[in-house]
Amino acid sequence: MRLLLPCFLLFCSIAVSAQEIESQDNLDKPSISKNNYLGVRFGGLASGFTHGNGQASGGMRQLGWHAGVAMDLWTKPRYNARVEMSYITKGAKETFGNDRIEIPTRNKLQYVQLSMLPVILKHDFGKVKPYIGLGGYYAQRVGIKSEWKPGGSWENDVFSATNLDRKSDFGYSIALGIYVKRRPLAELRFEGGLNAVSSTTKIKNRSIVLSLAI
Repeated sequence: MRLLLPCFLLFCSIAVSAQEIESQDNLDKPSISKNNYLGVRFGGLASGFTHGNGQASGGMRQLGWHAGVAMDLWTKPRYNARVEMSYITKGAKETFGNDRIEIPTRNKLQYVQLSMLPVILKHDFGKVKPYIGLGGYYAQRVGIKSEWKPGGSWENDVFSATNLDRKSDFGYSIALGIYVKRRPLAELRFEGGLNAVSSTTKIKNRSIVLSLAI
């Protein structure tokens, strides 16, 4: 929780700095003035874990959601950057076992996430502009719910909750989306974790995120 305030202040400082730079550019070059997008992003996602030892199976079956604010920076006809702050749920549904028994598990991890896409390249088709974005994220976990199903009902999984002990996560992002005029409309993004969420295993987050913007 101590890192949430610095992340929020960083988001605000980047936004203010970008607006000041953009305002100066508009004074110097009024003919190419552009307004930066500032709005709300929300949507759903499918997530899972990657394992260094390959013990678990299940793919990206854990469904989640996200919501937050986003702002474009240094908007140009074919390029801009973006900074985002959001609440996002990740995790995994997996099955552990052997030839005799299989035990399903599910872990839901809640994060406050700061994302940055320093490179968004757009193709200009007039009002509609498809784009590709490259960047990364840093997330701080604010909640966790781990369960397993040894019998007919789900029960709290204390072992998994204890094993997933690292609260910080960071990784890379690859995005494909569409702008309509100067506003983003929809985006599909892959996020791959680079930091293990456990200090004893190589479990890492991965997510496919679908977003709408208003």
